[in-house]
Amino acid sequence: MSVAIITGASSGLGREFALQLYALKEVDEFYLIARREDRLNALKDELGGNAKVITADLTQKEGIERVRSALTENTPEVKYLINASGFGKFGDYSEISEEDTEKMIDLNVKASVLITHMTIPYMEKGSHIIQLGSGSCFTPLPNFNVYAAGKSFILHYTKALKYEVKHLGITATAFCPGWVATEFLGKATDITGAKGPKASAMKPLLRADRVVSKAIKDAKRGKVMSVTNWYTKLQHLLFKVVPDCLLTKAWLGMQKK
Repeated sequence: MSVAIITGASSGLGREFALQLYALKEVDEFYLIARREDRLNALKDELGGNAKVITADLTQKEGIERVRSALTENTPEVKYLINASGFGKFGDYSEISEEDTEKMIDLNVKASVLITHMTIPYMEKGSHIIQLGSGSCFTPLPNFNVYAAGKSFILHYTKALKYEVKHLGITATAFCPGWVATEFLGKATDITGAKGPKASAMKPLLRADRVVSKAIKDAKRGKVMSVTNWYTKLQHLLFKVVPDCLLTKAWLGMQKK
């Protein structure tokens, strides 16, 4: 029985991955991981009941161990691992609490790596790992520093992981969309008066269904990076040829005054 393990499945991109893989009949069962049990149960119903709900806070050791226990107890054949959980806040070092800073690092970096490493032994030839990167991973971004740096880690980690799992017939893909119309932006900007980009700088907002569809296709093709639309692709190209100092100045020019 083939399984898709999806973190951050209660909303946004994680939920969209589950719905699309279900429609494509890619797997027999889902392991849905997030904190909000009610939303996971609602999604389970949409997936015809073919899912295990794992309520876990992946910023905590206990949450990570719940995922490990599900793997060891059920020994699933994992066809997809999708690390779609993520947390971000706009603001400079003085505007983001130490607690939120720790959560960004623990969820976006630590949890993704630990869950990937514990899942690989349950994957076989033809399986796919998709890590949630970001269009913010290509250059330093003041006032989005910790989040963007974490996503840069994910990009480099995934590029190297590709070669570590290649002999197993497993692909590894960093999914790097631009601004997507999900709950994430509302949560990232909910610090009143905090430094960050103007609303106009976060456009065009991309549709979750379109970017997820492309990520799945790119993973099947064995691409190590999935960059979604022309705007984000142009950003990626510029980040390759333009010095960081100039890109950072351009980013700062988009900030709220």
